[in-house]
Amino acid sequence: MRNTLRGLCGLLLPVVLLVMAACVRQKPASVALGPEAIFSEFVGNAACQPCHAPEFTSHQKSRHMSTLHDATQAALGPLAPALGVTPGGIALTQEGAGLAVRMAKKSGTQTVPLTFVLGSGKMGMTFLALLEQGSAEIFQSYFPNQKKWHTTPGQQDFVHGSLGRPYDESTTRHCLSCHTVTLPLNSLKPERRFYGVGCEACHGPGSRHVAAKQQGRKTDDSRLRQFDATSGKAVNELCGRCHRTVTDLATMDPREKASTQRFQPVGLSLSKCFLQSKDKLTCVTCHNPHEDVSTDQRRYEKTCLSCHSSPRKTCPVNPTEKCVRCHMPTRAVFPGSPLPNQMADHFIKIYRQP
Repeated sequence: MRNTLRGLCGLLLPVVLLVMAACVRQKPASVALGPEAIFSEFVGNAACQPCHAPEFTSHQKSRHMSTLHDATQAALGPLAPALGVTPGGIALTQEGAGLAVRMAKKSGTQTVPLTFVLGSGKMGMTFLALLEQGSAEIFQSYFPNQKKWHTTPGQQDFVHGSLGRPYDESTTRHCLSCHTVTLPLNSLKPERRFYGVGCEACHGPGSRHVAAKQQGRKTDDSRLRQFDATSGKAVNELCGRCHRTVTDLATMDPREKASTQRFQPVGLSLSKCFLQSKDKLTCVTCHNPHEDVSTDQRRYEKTCLSCHSSPRKTCPVNPTEKCVRCHMPTRAVFPGSPLPNQMADHFIKIYRQP
């Protein structure tokens, strides 16, 4: 799951979850407390609404907030796949209120209840079954826009009719951390108020901050992360906890190291634009984290031209437009795959035409 649920967001696709969500984020511990105390410090998005209504409203509608679903047709709504046998030989069935997979084994038929569906539905959605000692990631993923099932990336070695790759509790927890705000210590099932990438997934646990504001105090000791006061490197690494960072290059599969269109913070951190920005250029320079990624090219070009408007820095080919098309070209994440996998490369540079 570490390799298959990593972030796949591109410039023209939602910042969180495209084919699978990334599984590298660790929860920011913004106060020096033990794990149990930190868990109790989370309050959920609703506590932020009274003071941050515009951000709350737009964020609630974003794909960040729909990266985790219960594995039920009711929870999935129009994103739900049809019941029946997938091309990989898994029979998707209804078991009570939830979904399950049924497979024919030598010893008889096996039915495994599904617990969660990972993904916003913009691209791929992966099904997860929680087991006694961890989980199993179903080896086929559903793509609502195509209404088709495809092999889950990284599971091409699983044979027709198998369930999928098993993961221990630690790995399962690691992966779910990119689809939730926080998990309880004694369970892999988050409270419903913590489903999705909520406010505290990025800003840190908010109970002390909320209490201070309710009491009329202007300052508090919560140490909530304020992005306008955070270094560019730190912001990019925060996004990279789910979408990968340059540090992760050391442990990446060699075939993945060049996939800067797949791992956006990696590409951005390698870009001369970032290196010469005096630690200012970040993911949120171009993307509003409280809403889905914009597809308005002019919006991004305006950001480019805020730096590249002087004669010394102006593009000699086209000084006023089409910056993204040339310097962040769209490339296939999985060349030759039937997966819908075109992503904008975030390694900003001059790309020579073949």
